[in-house]
Amino acid sequence: MFLYLPVKQQLYQEDLGKYISYGIAAWELPTMQRTPCIFVSDVTQDRKAIKHLSWQCTVGQLDPKQLEDVVEDFLP
Repeated sequence: MFLYLPVKQQLYQEDLGKYISYGIAAWELPTMQRTPCIFVSDVTQDRKAIKHLSWQCTVGQLDPKQLEDVVEDFLP
């Protein structure tokens, strides 16, 4: 079983400066290791959207190997 959670990040890009973005991480339950089994950084600045995506991935028990493809489809 996997738990997907949004991860708030403070990032910097030369052309944008400092900004807040959210990534998504997956942890395998019940082990909950110190590091997620997969992490996709800088997905969106929309907190509600990443929370909803995380919830959908958890409820649907997305295979972590598919997370990058799902994020790619999620992006406009």
